[in-house]
Amino acid sequence: MSETGIETRLVYGFLDAGKTTYIRDCIQNDYFYKYGSTLILCFEEGEEPYDVDMLKSRNTSVAYYDSEEDVSAFCIRQIEAHRPDRIYVEMNAMIPDLRERFPACMQMTYAVTWLDWQTLPQYFINFRQMIQQMVARSQQVTFRGCPSKELLAPYSQAFRLMNRKASYLRQDPMGYHEKAFDLFLPFSLEDSELTISDTTYLPLWLDALDHPEHYEGKTIRFTDPLELRQTGKSGVWSVGRVVMVCCMADLQFMSFEIEEETERPDGGWVTLDALALVGADEYGRKKLKLKPTAIRYAPAPDTLILDVKLSD
Repeated sequence: MSETGIETRLVYGFLDAGKTTYIRDCIQNDYFYKYGSTLILCFEEGEEPYDVDMLKSRNTSVAYYDSEEDVSAFCIRQIEAHRPDRIYVEMNAMIPDLRERFPACMQMTYAVTWLDWQTLPQYFINFRQMIQQMVARSQQVTFRGCPSKELLAPYSQAFRLMNRKASYLRQDPMGYHEKAFDLFLPFSLEDSELTISDTTYLPLWLDALDHPEHYEGKTIRFTDPLELRQTGKSGVWSVGRVVMVCCMADLQFMSFEIEEETERPDGGWVTLDALALVGADEYGRKKLKLKPTAIRYAPAPDTLILDVKLSD
């Protein structure tokens, strides 16, 4: 065991999402077995069992969790028995706060989520909060068995807001992988002036987050009310909307910072015209800022919170 703990990879997903297959493929194609042992901690036993002989040839052991045992005690007992150099954890979405129950010696280095295309529409409606909890803590999300990229397009905005830093992949029924989402922009980046409403605000915000240079020097006219408020520890003024990505417990103010020199009202709801400028955040990363050319007070909208639904 290293001084910082045992390298641990988490594999999220509902039953039959492909977690076991993913871990099995990682073990089969991983040359690290020559330099140490691997332990699989399985908290959900799927229909496809592990090939014990294959695992043995790769210096790998598997242990199945008994729901009667304390999670931390189970992990420590298996670690002491197998002394692994690395761990894969087959997670169970139905065990609340499972990750928080792992002992400190398990160092979480990577997490992936697998979602099966056949069940995604139903699960997205009925278990959206569980999906959000898995996706928000993953570096990679793979949609298994999806026949075409176009079928995933309606989910693009919702998943990007669940985790803006994750990599999203589509795996087709033959096992081919490609990028899952291309962000659709309901306006042309060739235009020097953009008119943004409630329905086009989130695509603008998401694209500007990754590519602020797309908008530098453009005039942006916000026709629907935005909330003007002070944000962050420094109390900078920003304008935006509160968005519900998953549920009421997951509200986020998705906003653009107002250029410091700008004269502004004291807060509230406004419409505005603004010049888009590329600035930098406190870490030196590029970000889009707005320099208003006109700010108008406006009544609050009927719906104070934007709810991220499937796009058309």
